[in-house]
Amino acid sequence: MRFLLLLACASSLFGEFRAGAFKTVVTPPLQEGRPVYMAGFGHNRVAVSVHDDLYARCLAFAAGQKPLVVCEVDLIGFFLDDVQRVRAKVAGADVVVASTHVHEGPDTMGLWGPGAGQSGIDDAYNAFVVDRIAEAAKGALAALEPATPSLAVVHSAELDSFIDDTRPPVVHDPDLIVLSLTAKDGRRIATAVNWANHPETLGSRNTQISADYPGFFYQRLEARLGGMAVLWNGAVGGMQSPLGANIKDPATGTIAPENSFRKTQILGGRIADLAADAALSAKPVGIDNVEFAERIITIPVTNRGFEMAAQADLYKGRKKTTADGSTAAPVGLIRMSGSQPVLAIALVPGEMYPELSVGGVARYAGADFPDAPIETPIKSMLHAPFKMLIGLAGDEIGYIIPKAEWDEKPPYLQNAKKAWYGEENSVGPDAAACIAAALHDLAAK
Repeated sequence: MRFLLLLACASSLFGEFRAGAFKTVVTPPLQEGRPVYMAGFGHNRVAVSVHDDLYARCLAFAAGQKPLVVCEVDLIGFFLDDVQRVRAKVAGADVVVASTHVHEGPDTMGLWGPGAGQSGIDDAYNAFVVDRIAEAAKGALAALEPATPSLAVVHSAELDSFIDDTRPPVVHDPDLIVLSLTAKDGRRIATAVNWANHPETLGSRNTQISADYPGFFYQRLEARLGGMAVLWNGAVGGMQSPLGANIKDPATGTIAPENSFRKTQILGGRIADLAADAALSAKPVGIDNVEFAERIITIPVTNRGFEMAAQADLYKGRKKTTADGSTAAPVGLIRMSGSQPVLAIALVPGEMYPELSVGGVARYAGADFPDAPIETPIKSMLHAPFKMLIGLAGDEIGYIIPKAEWDEKPPYLQNAKKAWYGEENSVGPDAAACIAAALHDLAAK
């Protein structure tokens, strides 16, 4: 393992760097006669109890310009329609809302209700979440204070071992990128960690509301460093998952049981320890300018299942397609700089395959578009020594797949006997190119 650290001189060209943090609980109430349908895996998985709370965790940044708030919420996903409702409640700041993509919380997208063709969305709960995210964003803005940022990247073979990739090619984007924010009196304001792995360690049979491994991550990191912990999930498509990953229990020396809270606790705690060690070793960086840019793009929808879901109103008025059969989604870019660029963050509205983030797209016999152009890796477009990619940011359009790897028709890649999972949960084969083109334009400015 090694830590990549950066030391930069402070600059006063734009303004003093300030940061603030605030969190609110978004756990759904469990009431008799009002089932909470859990998101991910399948239909009619009804929550019976709460193991640990779900949160909206917001970080505010200001450096001489319009403040920016980045919120991460412990949900499967939050459509652009609901994100816009949050933004309407927060005046005077740009607001980004991303989801951890936890599979052990409520269905906020409508796809996992009591049965096929039946929505799992409780509109009252989604409205509650909107209010709670807005409250957290306002709280973070009110808490803005002069702060010292530090950055580090953790490279470790151990991090790769926590991810099981079930879709060829096996490519991970496993680095932990750590942004730590310290007040002038030495108090830790917050620590944000960018990492890519599905929060679905508990599997499909769990019926306890939980943030999955991020919940244990928050507890451990806050215990070690103080302040607020945030996990910004990354390129989790393809499928980047702890399911199937063999994670050793340090207490027994054996592999932790699959689908267990013990495995979830070990994973979350270990990620927190790696992040804490990096934060404690990191050197301050100089940031006096925070920029945010966003573009709403349209992406052709070719997924018949998504079209049928919209027609059945599973989304309850959200994600309406345009007259030409496209969907609107945001693509964004955050840049933090001092005398030189320091940190660039790509904001992607879904579950991006990691080869679209770091490279490694492969051509396979049997692909539907074998001669499609290879999309430029997103992180190669980011002009800063520290690079993050936050997935499910501003929207959730499903899997974002390299077009050259798209495989909806037989024969299937690697002689698979059935269709690959990703294509069933993607808007279509053009999403990756549309998003890459928008980020290329934003990064060039």
